[in-house]
Amino acid sequence: MDDAYVYDPEKAPGFLISRTGMRMRLGLRRVFAEHGQDVTPEQWGVLLCLWRQEGLTQTELADRTVKDRTTITRILDLLEKKGLAERRKDPMDRRSFRVHLTDAGRGAREILLPLVKGYAARLYADLTEAEFTTLKSIMDKINARLDDLESEAAS
Repeated sequence: MDDAYVYDPEKAPGFLISRTGMRMRLGLRRVFAEHGQDVTPEQWGVLLCLWRQEGLTQTELADRTVKDRTTITRILDLLEKKGLAERRKDPMDRRSFRVHLTDAGRGAREILLPLVKGYAARLYADLTEAEFTTLKSIMDKINARLDDLESEAAS
């Protein structure tokens, strides 16, 4: 691999992915704000997980959203303050909590999901289906390699 792909910010995949991800999050935050929604992209990610499956532990949410425990705790504190989610003691393990949506949290889906779909449609408008499939395939390969590297580091 050419050193430019490691050190040149215009070519380094890690830098390009990070910059693109940051810009996507800023854009989504702007969309939420333009529609009067006080939700961050990070909170959106947690809500999305809970819409798919309520009652996850904080650790499960951290794993699914790729956030550390401190960050997920902060996000959950804010979601509780906004009345969108609540932590309940796990009946099987008093040391842990399960996260559930409130009625407002369930209702937020009807507002936020169309905003995200509209943003995504505009964001990906120039990608063909084949390009989108290729992008997903590349990201899957990188994530698989990251899984391997994490396993090696844990050994």
